[in-house]
Amino acid sequence: MTRVGLLLDTYSCSIKTLFTSTGMKLQQLKYLLAIVENNFNITTAAERIYTSQPGISKQLKLLEEELDLNIFERSGKQLVGLTSTGEQVVDHARKALQQVENIKRLSDNQNQVEHGAFRLATTQTQAKYVLPMVLSRFHKRYQNLAIDIQHASVDHIIQLLLEQKIDFAIASDNQTLHPDIVKIPCYEWDRVVLFPQDHPLGELTKITLADIAKYPIVTYKEPSSGQSGLSKTMQKHQLEANIVFTARDADVIKTYVREGIGIGIVAEMAFDSKKETDLIGYSTKNLLPRCTTWLAFNKNLLIRNYMYCFVELFAPHLSKEKLNQQISSISRQVSNKVEADDNNTTDNALPMHNMWHI
Repeated sequence: MTRVGLLLDTYSCSIKTLFTSTGMKLQQLKYLLAIVENNFNITTAAERIYTSQPGISKQLKLLEEELDLNIFERSGKQLVGLTSTGEQVVDHARKALQQVENIKRLSDNQNQVEHGAFRLATTQTQAKYVLPMVLSRFHKRYQNLAIDIQHASVDHIIQLLLEQKIDFAIASDNQTLHPDIVKIPCYEWDRVVLFPQDHPLGELTKITLADIAKYPIVTYKEPSSGQSGLSKTMQKHQLEANIVFTARDADVIKTYVREGIGIGIVAEMAFDSKKETDLIGYSTKNLLPRCTTWLAFNKNLLIRNYMYCFVELFAPHLSKEKLNQQISSISRQVSNKVEADDNNTTDNALPMHNMWHI
């Protein structure tokens, strides 16, 4: 029997054991997740998954009776949240449904099926300035594969991963992610300080952090957990960053720099000095720490062959073998309860983005 065949047997046996040892049905778990993902509104959940509200209510009642558990917190007949045990049930339900999906993925890999949907979520900067060339090449290779790309905040992106609504996430925030998320560093990049041609900073041959601190700053929104590299570096040098306007969109930041709100600080790939001649860009490579762009996915995801291809296009130094090595290394760290420093997630120096993207 082939390795794929053995894996299919393993997955099939584990799923079969789960659903024959109890009265649970896959449909009940799908209903459960639909309710959670629609703010505990059964009517909305029923509409989203094209079924009836009474049908969902009946199946959830049967599920709670079978498990002899209260999954939901209730206020009268209204669902208002999950019990502590219910949160664990939902977590296991997501993993169980992902394993079922993985059986299909194994089959598709074996049969070289190259249609369906490839779902990505990323930030505006990555979506507009990095991914177009990558996805253009990827689409030429997999023309029957529908590509769905969303751009959102890092917090929303991670939630989509946890809910298994996307395959890959790409971002640059340095926050620590959920234990169920595998985070692979891909490349580094510097920021640039932007200001109009007639700005006083344009008269300087060398700009320092003290010079930047003199002016209002328009830049990216601070991460939800911790401080940005800009704020940390300023504090380290006993300076204060006067951030007066924040946005997640680099183009919005540039618009407000042009309006005179302040000087801008954006990702280097978001500024084209040849086209945006009304602004001056000054590299911060000797002033601020470099940022790391990473690719992340749910650890329960079985990676399809086309996903390995995407990774090699996005980060050519990450072959399928190297990616699997990193995944194995991260898994060992988690099992040994080793917490890696987010600023040192790999032993090897990462390439700069412009080595292949720009």
